[in-house]
Amino acid sequence: MQRNEAQLTQDSESGTEPRRLARAEAVLQARTRQWCVVLEDAHDPHNVSAVLRTCEAFGIQDVHLVVENQNLSVLNPKVSMGAHHWLTLHRHAGAESAIAALRATGYQLYVSHLDAGATPLPHLPGGTRAAYVFGNERTGVTAQWVDAADATFVIPTSGFSGSLNLSVAVALTVYDRLLGHRDADLPAGNLPAAELQALRAAWYGQLAGGNADRQQEYAAFLDRPVAPRRELGIDRRHRTARHDPAPWPPEQP
Repeated sequence: MQRNEAQLTQDSESGTEPRRLARAEAVLQARTRQWCVVLEDAHDPHNVSAVLRTCEAFGIQDVHLVVENQNLSVLNPKVSMGAHHWLTLHRHAGAESAIAALRATGYQLYVSHLDAGATPLPHLPGGTRAAYVFGNERTGVTAQWVDAADATFVIPTSGFSGSLNLSVAVALTVYDRLLGHRDADLPAGNLPAAELQALRAAWYGQLAGGNADRQQEYAAFLDRPVAPRRELGIDRRHRTARHDPAPWPPEQP
């Protein structure tokens, strides 16, 4: 279905653009790469899937998955709720390559690690472009991350347990970075135009699914995006979760 400029203008003025594209534009405007999350040797599918869901929900676009001493985990689609479709997942065969890749893209390395010199999370600089690194649920991060860290950090606790579940620790860290020292509203995203357009193309294709007519329809909006439709906080749990085992992690394009 071809759409000329006059048709696009008419659709925009009459409010008939696909609602899902308007929602996608609102999500795009909140995306950030100022922070990213790194998981090393996370073995619990529930934890990995919950981390992806948290990152996606709060606009953290990049998650790095590092394999050092064990195989990759399997995604639990009932927990992730499809979050992996909207994230950029980076896979690394070992800490050395992951550290090099993060340094090459300008990230400071803040490593979750219990040691005498660890900084309480709220005291870490909030405006820094930083990767927050979390290790295996049982053994923590490998020594390479500690040696490379710009800072190690801990999440202060006051109970007998003294530690937190991996997915909970990531959620608290993301929340602290986004909202801990700010007003109650989530900060706006900050992706450059080229990165926004690349994500837009990928997301529009994902939203169209295998429907060729819909793919063509959505492609017509790539260079003339619809107005964002902000609907944050909607409870989507009534939707049926995918039951087919999704490949983990998905292949990078």
